[in-house]
Amino acid sequence: MNYLKFTLFLVIFSIATVKYTSAQVTVGVYSNGILTQLGAGTDPEKEFFGEGRLFAGDVLNPFFGAEAIGQYNFHRSDWYNASAGLMLGYYEFDDGARIGAPVMLAFKPISNHRAFSIMMEATPLYNGDFGLRGNFGLRYTIGKN
Repeated sequence: MNYLKFTLFLVIFSIATVKYTSAQVTVGVYSNGILTQLGAGTDPEKEFFGEGRLFAGDVLNPFFGAEAIGQYNFHRSDWYNASAGLMLGYYEFDDGARIGAPVMLAFKPISNHRAFSIMMEATPLYNGDFGLRGNFGLRYTIGKN
């Protein structure tokens, strides 16, 4: 039942964050070939931004998981952004918390539509054991001109 409290916290946090970030929110879908994540977050063009993710399970992986990610953009340009940050999460499969340090590259390939980006992410993880997760995804910023 702890994951329900965590999910409620993420929903309330996301609503509060969207209210105070000039109505710009990002939505994304990420995959590493095994797990798929659905995300929503704040404006990724700001110096600091955040995102909440839920694991979208299927028949092979029906387990629940949620993550909260805080990122710092150390390079922003018209064509790509590079950022790094901290990730805290819960995953039902291994019954516990996990912590990570995601490093992301967001490519904006369409010159007259910068709200769309292609994401690549590498995250060193710790949940009792060390691991490395690589994600590929698509992200769209709603409300961006």
